[in-house]
Amino acid sequence: MTKDAVVMVSQHIAHIQTITSRATDLMEAAVLNVGKVEAGEPFNIIAENAKLEGTVRTFDAKTRDIVETEMKRYAERTATMYGGTVKFKYHRVLDSVINETQSAQLVQSIARNSFGEDSVGDFPPTMGGKDFGEYTNFFECYLSYKGCVHLIILSM
Repeated sequence: MTKDAVVMVSQHIAHIQTITSRATDLMEAAVLNVGKVEAGEPFNIIAENAKLEGTVRTFDAKTRDIVETEMKRYAERTATMYGGTVKFKYHRVLDSVINETQSAQLVQSIARNSFGEDSVGDFPPTMGGKDFGEYTNFFECYLSYKGCVHLIILSM
């Protein structure tokens, strides 16, 4: 029986796209992205190996654990289904940034007192990759974005 790594990895990619909608709490955000796939050498020979890389972003560790567990389970079952094997490696590179409430309130209060009520906005969470997330595992922290606005008023 022919074992085609391209078929296996293609099926795996299609299957894992359902993890965020079927295995996680829909009220908890999760993004699973496959950004790189490598398979085979010459174009006319069935690929013996395939490798994929991507990212997982969540707002909490529990959801991230679920995504990792399900990705591994899907990989093992897809490989078995096609008579192949899998080496599953999942690297946790960046943790989510979780702002500590008291620190957030302190920084917002200082900004309001220094620059006025309109200086503080209430924005939805973002999944931007930040190494700051590692700090929140050890210290009470608050990550905020600062900027400036330059208004030009034109009148006729």
